[in-house]
Parts: sequence; C-alpha cells; structure tokens
Amino acid sequence: MEEPLPRFRARAREVLEGTAELQSEEDWRELLCGDCPFYHHGEEENEECGSYLLLRALLERGGLDLERALDSLER
Repeated sequence: MEEPLPRFRARAREVLEGTAELQSEEDWRELLCGDCPFYHHGEEENEECGSYLLLRALLERGGLDLERALDSLER
C-alpha cells in the first residue's frame, strides 16, 4: 500500500531533523504543495490555493505542529 503524502512526509522529516528550512517561498511550496496533483513546479508560482494559505498560516502561528502532523500521518 502506498503511503499517503510522501513528499510532505519526506520534507517534514528534513525540516524536523534540521537538514531543511522553511525560509523561502519555494521551501514552503515543497512542503505543502509537493503532493498536490494541481501543483507543477515553475508554473503559476504566484498563485496559491486556499489550502496552502491556511496550512502555512497555521504552521507559522503555531496552530498546527509539524511534528504532530507527521506523527499522525505515520500511524
């Protein structure tokens, strides 16, 4: 069985391990958009969906914990 959200999970692990950061817009897109079938790197980079905006705001403001999100996905 295929694991859900493989790109998110890989990037989240890197961020939590300290081998990746969430500094640039591209860092955020890699984390939050990598698994989205509508996201294609390099196309319409200035457009962001509501889910991206919501998840980014929650992560930046502490309303969503990256470690707990990753743990929940790995159960």
